[in-house]
Amino acid sequence: MLNGMELVDFLRETENKMIHIHRAIDHISNDSSLKESVTILTAVVKDYQAQIDKVKSTLSRMEYPPHKNQQHNSSGQYQDDE
Repeated sequence: MLNGMELVDFLRETENKMIHIHRAIDHISNDSSLKESVTILTAVVKDYQAQIDKVKSTLSRMEYPPHKNQQHNSSGQYQDDE
């Protein structure tokens, strides 16, 4: 399993790939000879989006230790030491 920072890097890379695929789709979508390519690229974007959703879900469930300058208060919230 990847750690939190590796998941963030994976998320960033995957979102960047999606941006480029969207640009390609926009560029070729009016060319009827590339209709199949547009369909396949659209499916790839959906797959990437599913991966992104899984990573975001995993990241939201991860517990992170408090910053060294923060402490838990009685309500379970973090507060900065001053």
